[in-house]
Amino acid sequence: MSSDRVAVFIDFENIAISAQGSYGECDFGAIMREAERWGNCIIRRAYADWTRFKGYSEDLIEHSVDLTQLFAYGGGRTRKNAVDIQLVVDVLETALLKPDIGTFVIVGGDSDYTAIARKLRAYGKKVVGIGLRQATSAVLVKACDHFVLYESIVGIDTGAASGRLDEARALLVEALKRRTARPGEEQVLAAALKHTMLSIDNTFDEVTLGFPQFKDFLQAQSDIVQIRVIDQQLWVRSKATPGATPADDQTAAYRAALRSAELRLFDGSRDLRTEVLQDLYHVLAEQPGTLTLNAAVLDLAAHYDAEQILRDRNQVRDVAKLVRYADVFEPVPGSFQLDRLTLRPGLDEQAFVDACESVYLGVFLESGLPVANDLLAQLLFGSLDAAPRIAHLAELAQARLRVADPAQNGAGWAWPARFRELPELRAVVEEVEACTLDEPASLDRAADLAARGHAVRPKSFEQARRHFLQAARVMLDLLRRGEPGASEMELETLIASYCFAAAGARYLSYDYTRSAQYYLAFFGLMRETRPVWDKMYGLLPPMLSYYLSTALRQAREPVASSPGYTHPANMAILVHEHPNPEVHQRWTDLVADLRRVNPTMVRLIIDRLEELEVEKGTPAAAETRDALAAVA
Repeated sequence: MSSDRVAVFIDFENIAISAQGSYGECDFGAIMREAERWGNCIIRRAYADWTRFKGYSEDLIEHSVDLTQLFAYGGGRTRKNAVDIQLVVDVLETALLKPDIGTFVIVGGDSDYTAIARKLRAYGKKVVGIGLRQATSAVLVKACDHFVLYESIVGIDTGAASGRLDEARALLVEALKRRTARPGEEQVLAAALKHTMLSIDNTFDEVTLGFPQFKDFLQAQSDIVQIRVIDQQLWVRSKATPGATPADDQTAAYRAALRSAELRLFDGSRDLRTEVLQDLYHVLAEQPGTLTLNAAVLDLAAHYDAEQILRDRNQVRDVAKLVRYADVFEPVPGSFQLDRLTLRPGLDEQAFVDACESVYLGVFLESGLPVANDLLAQLLFGSLDAAPRIAHLAELAQARLRVADPAQNGAGWAWPARFRELPELRAVVEEVEACTLDEPASLDRAADLAARGHAVRPKSFEQARRHFLQAARVMLDLLRRGEPGASEMELETLIASYCFAAAGARYLSYDYTRSAQYYLAFFGLMRETRPVWDKMYGLLPPMLSYYLSTALRQAREPVASSPGYTHPANMAILVHEHPNPEVHQRWTDLVADLRRVNPTMVRLIIDRLEELEVEKGTPAAAETRDALAAVA
C-alpha cells in the first residue's frame, strides 16, 4: 500500500444500484480494498438517502465509511443532482482545506464528476475513478489519472471483460510501437512504457490481472517482449515476431478456455499454485471432517500471516477453487460452503496436487481443444520439462470426465442428464432447440450476442432474454459440430443468463407461475462443481428472494420490501410469517420445489437463518428455519 493520504467519495446510488441490477449485489469490501491500495484512506464518505437504503448502511459502517444523509426531496433527477452536488462540494472543500491529501478516489461513473476530476488534476492531485463498465461515462474515464473497473476488482468475467489479458497484451504491443517508432529507439524504460499504456487506456492495471508489479506482467509476456536490467533500470524491447504462429493461436485458445471456466493461470507466479495446493492438502489432512473449504482457506491464510509468508488471500481462494472441481473427497460434499471435508482414504499430497491441477486439462478437454504437451507445459508450468506431467494430468482429466479422445470431445455432443432430468430445465432445452438463427454460428457470434445481453439487461429483461437465447443456440450448434473452443461450460452459463432474464421478464409482466419455473431452472444449473457457480453466484441472493416473493405476488399480497434488496433468509421469514393461509401454502410448495431442484439452495437459506437467530436475535428466524427443514 502507498503511504499517500487518500480521500474516498462514494456516489452510493450510482455504484450500488448499478451493481445490484447487473450482478445482484455490490461488493463494498472489494471497493474499499481497491481504494486502500492507493494509500491511507483518511476520509471515507458515501452519499444517499439512507432512509431508503437501510439494508446497506451497516455494511458501509463496518468499512468505516461515513454516511452522508441526503433526503429525497422531489425524485428522480432532483435526488440524483443532490447527491452529485453535495459530493462535488465536499471534494472541492477537502482539496482546499486538506492540502496533504494527494489522492482522491471517486466511486461512481456519472459524467457530472468530469469537471471536478479535471479541477483536482489541475490542483496537482491524483484522481482515481471506480465504476461499472456499463454504467460509466467515457468522458469521466478520460478525465481521471486512473480508472478501475468494478468488474475487475470483484473478479466478474462478463462478455465484455473476459478478454482483459488479451486486451492488455494488445495494449502492450501498441505502446511499444509508439515508443520505438523512431530509428535508434529499439528499447524503452519500463516506467515510460507503462505511462504510454496508461495514456492510451487508463483502465490498465496489472494488479487486477493477477500481477503484483508491472515487471511481473512483462515477464509473463515473454513471448512478445524482452526485458533486461541496465544500471538498475528495467528496459523493454519488442521481440522480432513477423506474425502470429499456430502455437500463438493455440495458446490464446487455451487462455480463452480458462477464462471461460473462471480459472487463473497465475502467470509469473506458477510455483505459488503448487505450493498453496500442497499447504491446503496438509490443512485438510490434519483436520479431517472438521473444516469447510472456506474455513480451510481461512485457516491457511492465518498460517501464512503467522509465518509472515506473503500470500494474497484472493490468490489462495483462486487456487482453492481447483479443489471443488477435483474428485478428492469422500464422501462427496453436497456443499463446499456448508459441509466439512474429508480427503479420500489413501490420497497423498502428490495425488491431491495432481488431481487439482488436472482440472486445467479437463477444461481444455471440455472445450474440444487438443492437448499439446509442450505448449501446455510452457503455459501451465513455465518449462518444457513438464511435458510428461501434462500427459499424466491429461490422463487423470480424461478418466474423471470419461472423455475417450481429446481431439473429438465435441463431436456427437448430446444434452447431459441434468438437463433431461429436471422438468424445468427440459422446458428450457426445448426453447433453445426451437430457437432459429439468421446468421451462421461462430464463437465470435456467441460472444457478441452474450455481450449484447449483458449490456441491455439492466434496461430490458425481454431484450436480454432474446440475446441470451440466441447465444445459447449458437453455442449448441458449435458443440454439435465439434467446434474447438465451444464448451458445455459456456453453454451452461448462457442458459443460466437466459433463465435469469426470462424470470425477470415474466415477473415484471405478472406471470409469476412462469417466472418461478425459470427461477427453478436457474437454481438447477447452479452447482459448485461447475464454473457457472462462480460466474452467476452474485445473482443467487436476489433470485432466491424474488422466487420466494412470488408466493405473495400470486396471492395478490403486497411485498413489504424490494426482493432485490432483501436477503432470501429475510424474505423467507416475511413469507412464512404472513397471515394469509394461501401465501403460506404457496411458500410450502415453493420450498418443496426448490429442495427438489437443488437442496443446497435451501441449506444456504437455513444457514443464514441460524446466523440471524444467534447473532441478531431476529424474530421468527428459528421458526422459519425449522419450517424450511421440515418441508419434504
